[in-house]
Order: sequence, then C-alpha cells, then structure tokens
Amino acid sequence: MSGQLHGSDSVPELSVIVPTYNAAASIRFCLESLIRQATPNTEIIVVDDASSDGTCAIVSSYPVTLVSMDQNRGAGAARNRGVEISRGRILLFVDADVEAAPDVLSRALRDIKQPGVDAVIGSYDDAPFHRTTVSQFKNLAHHYFHQRAAGSATTFWGACGVIRRERFVAAGGFDDEIRGIEDVDLGYRLTAAGAAIRLDPLLQVKHHKQWTLASLVATDIRQRTLPWVLAWRKYGYLPQGLNFGTGQRLAAMLAIVLLLSAVASPFVHAAAVPLVLCLSAAAWVNRGLYRLFWRKGGLRLLTVGFLLQQFYYLYASAGLMFGLAASAKSARHTALATTDRAA
Repeated sequence: MSGQLHGSDSVPELSVIVPTYNAAASIRFCLESLIRQATPNTEIIVVDDASSDGTCAIVSSYPVTLVSMDQNRGAGAARNRGVEISRGRILLFVDADVEAAPDVLSRALRDIKQPGVDAVIGSYDDAPFHRTTVSQFKNLAHHYFHQRAAGSATTFWGACGVIRRERFVAAGGFDDEIRGIEDVDLGYRLTAAGAAIRLDPLLQVKHHKQWTLASLVATDIRQRTLPWVLAWRKYGYLPQGLNFGTGQRLAAMLAIVLLLSAVASPFVHAAAVPLVLCLSAAAWVNRGLYRLFWRKGGLRLLTVGFLLQQFYYLYASAGLMFGLAASAKSARHTALATTDRAA
C-alpha cells in the first residue's frame, strides 16, 4: 500500500474505488481530477489488477491507497477488493480511463443522500478526450443515451456509480466470474432486491479511451452482446431504457431493412422506395443523437456517425442471434446430459 490522502485516524464518509489495468496513459488524469476535489471525508483506493505497464509506479507517486492484485482477475474482482479495505459508508466506483468533472464527488454524495435512493449512476460528458471519428461516435452515443434516460434506472455503471455500502454488501458485490457487464449484473441483483437506482445525467466523467473500428466491434460483441444474452437467459428480461428501449429496438429493425433495401435496390427498382423510407425513419428515431453529431463534428461526424450507428445495430443484432442460438444449443446439450444421467 502507498500513502493515503488523509490520515487513517479519521473514518471517511466516501470511499472512491478505482480499478486499474494497464492504465498508464490515463491514470494521472483520473487521480488528479479526484484528488483536486477530495475532502478530509474522502479516501481514494486504487486496486491494480496485475498491470504489466507503468501503472503502479505512476499511482505510487500520488497520496492514495494502492493495492495490487496477485493476478489479473477483472474489474469486478478489483472493485470488490477495494471495497474490502475501504471504510466509507458510501462507495463511489470510478474507472481508471475517465477524468471526473470538478463536482463529481460532491454531487455523488448529494445524490446518494436523497431519501429512498440506494445507488446513482452518471454519464460520459460530450467532450471525449480523443477526437478520432470512431472515439467521438462511441463516446457521444453513450453520452446521448444516458442523458435521455435520466431518472429511475434498472442497471448500475462501474465507470461512475455511487452506492450505499450496505446495499452493495447485501447484493453480494460484483460477480468475479463476469467480465464486461459485471456492473450490469450487479444492477440486476440490486433491482431484484428492491434497491432504488437513479441516473443523474449531470454526474459526468470524461472518457479517455481511444476507440478504433476493430476494438469497437470486438468489445461490443465479446464484452457486451454475448454477455447480455447470458444475462437475459439468467434473469429472464432485458433492462428498459438506454439501448433497450422501444425506440432502439425499432431502430435495430430499421437498420436490417435498410441494409436489405440497399442491397436489393440496384436489382429491384421498387426497393428504392423502402430504402428512402427506412433512411428517413432511421434518421428520425435517433434525430437527437444525429443533431449531437452535427454540433460536435459537423457533416463528417453526422454522416459517419449515422453509418456507424446502423452498423452497430447490424452487428449487435447478429451477435444477439448467434448468442441466443449458442445458448439454446448449450441448454439442449445440458438437458440431454441430465436425461442420460437420470436414465
């Protein structure tokens, strides 16, 4: 452990827990943004998940508590370890690749102290650190969907989420076996236990992750879509709001029809009509998102962002279908094996 921000003789009200893994490029921004606004009632705990770069050396130069895992076990396990050594009655989870807005700590405390509130999640801001087109697309889309989902929520968000310790412990913490949507899984269990989760769109952090098209698709399928299928089968439903609202399900169907119409239009003259209609409908469903792209990046981001959003719906839908088929096949094999053993 390295030095703490505040003396160990005082019991902090807020414990900020930051899981890290090869975060040398962003951890300075994260820690400095937190330290600047920390009070004597705050402790900052960094749990390094067996990084192979210079993350630990960087963290050691800051007045925070540093704990190192003996092997890489994922963000969920790192967060759980941070909770084990923390002392605050309120827990704030912040990812290592985000920079907290100047009021995040005070706002998180104010939010969680509202009557009947057990957990609060925030949002990425609308000015991502990296300005590449794909990075802007991904982070602005996340910002947009979180901004329009203010109020009651049924999921948790590990990048910037605050929760009462007793609720976190009662729910069993993060599932160490899940990677990618371990925070969403926690949200399922919190909701099932009757916890009240809120989304505060003004509780914001700046994302420092640089996305490429390849990393975008790989992450969305491997760490989002396929784990979502398992969660769906495990809990029997998908959360409402964010990317799962009625409008987004309609947008996914429009993207599929749009692709089919675009492929058919050179060969079937009548296909041009549904192509134009689908283009118009797709633009209308997410008109707020595309206005955001226009404001932040002009015609280029608007055009590329629209195409990437349609591409997202297509590969996410394909991943969902693949995941459901694979899950159903696995379930059949399990049922057959159980039958054979019973016989």
